[in-house]
Amino acid sequence: MELGSGGALEADVATAEAAKAQARLQSALVVLSKCAIAAPFPGRIVEQKVREHQYVQAGQAMLEILDDSALEVEFIAPSRWLAWLKPGTPFQLQVDETGHTYPAKVSRLGAKVDPVSRSVKITGEIGGGVAELMAGMSGRILISAPGG
Repeated sequence: MELGSGGALEADVATAEAAKAQARLQSALVVLSKCAIAAPFPGRIVEQKVREHQYVQAGQAMLEILDDSALEVEFIAPSRWLAWLKPGTPFQLQVDETGHTYPAKVSRLGAKVDPVSRSVKITGEIGGGVAELMAGMSGRILISAPGG
């Protein structure tokens, strides 16, 4: 046998090794395709629950993402306000952290009145996308009763 020449067996082995390497590559690409995870909505990351190279079970939370596209405000109002406070009622939200006042409106009334405090939970929505507002901020509601 001359130098540099190979037999049919060596060629077959090399072809099999190449096919095996190609199969391993395809397998790695399939695994890699499962590594990219898209968020179900745009928002801000609140907490990273797992770290790089950490194994994750199916269904395990990896990130806590806050949808801040439509911020809501919750406040407690006296139950006697239910006589005039309705969804759509406008009010102003004065935020302590920013020192600014923002327009808002009532979106939902609570489903029950607390009999001890005689109060009800009210939910409102803040008008427009205000970038400086963040979930968890606090402040005061400025609202006027009709005729008051």
